[in-house]
Amino acid sequence: MEPTTHRQRLTPRGGGGDDPGTTRSTGRYGEALAARHLTDDDGLAIVARNWRISAGELRGELDIVAQAPHGTLVVVEVKTRRDADRFGGALEALTPQQARRLRALTGAFVREAGMRVSAVRLDLVAVDLGRTSTLTHVESAL
Repeated sequence: MEPTTHRQRLTPRGGGGDDPGTTRSTGRYGEALAARHLTDDDGLAIVARNWRISAGELRGELDIVAQAPHGTLVVVEVKTRRDADRFGGALEALTPQQARRLRALTGAFVREAGMRVSAVRLDLVAVDLGRTSTLTHVESAL
């Protein structure tokens, strides 16, 4: 099945301490933009943010876990890049190893949460900050 892609141009919003000055704050800023897009534009309900596990060899974090109105669990990896025009965009930042780890983390999340889900979808939200900032949401990207 071909992934569905939504792209939107971002307009700056003031206040709220969302200055993407450091790598960590850039990531938090991108995740906040992604969460707002997922809830406001796509109608998803956020179930968890920055869920972490460190069990044996499985270690990692799920950026955003959400639920669609029809019950599908949507796990979203958020990649945010500054200066995308010069250094390459956020869509290129997800490696095959990261995709495999995200699948394993998703299974661990479902087991730990004791959730019964009819379907799981793994999405990617890429936030490119630069002269023309954009948010690209690729459904079923992984």
